[in-house]
Amino acid sequence: MRHLEPSEAASPDAGFTLIEILAVVALLGLLLGVVAPNLMGLVPSARLDGSAKTLQAKIADIRSESRIQAKRMQLELDLDKGRFRVILPPEERLTSDQEIERDEDLADDRKDWIDLETGVVFAGAGTGKDGLVEKGFYRVTFDEYGFSADQVIALRLENDPTMVWTLSIRGLTGMLELHRSEDGQIFYPTVTEEGAF
Repeated sequence: MRHLEPSEAASPDAGFTLIEILAVVALLGLLLGVVAPNLMGLVPSARLDGSAKTLQAKIADIRSESRIQAKRMQLELDLDKGRFRVILPPEERLTSDQEIERDEDLADDRKDWIDLETGVVFAGAGTGKDGLVEKGFYRVTFDEYGFSADQVIALRLENDPTMVWTLSIRGLTGMLELHRSEDGQIFYPTVTEEGAF
């Protein structure tokens, strides 16, 4: 067996220092933090999840505000353009003169609307009793106690109608449930009759 000469042995400068390793790990973490969220936007289910979570948060916020302020509040869905907005109580809306001035300043009402994720559209909205509305405008109304009717809001991918996420609103409890379907089915809540109470 051959012994290494002192000149052949590893020099103290060989290898990586702890600081170099930490710098590489930090750079990889930063790169992953920037790239990963953008990659998730490419996954179709992530876009549906993002739109559903935004809608869930807005509904919970409106329900809470209607209870806190003891005022009737609404969420208006534009089923054709894939957007939604909050309708303020009548006493908080602008007068017609202020509305005209506001329209002249803004030139359009796009600032009030929140758009769904790119490629996500409404498949419809409605109640188990009245059925599903697929075009036009639909309003989810909460009374001054935060109650509403049992309703559903269905989201789907624009280019894949088989992926449908249904947001179910339980009117009396305020519970929001998300039902995912990859075969195009929309979840409808059961119709509750008066005798069920």
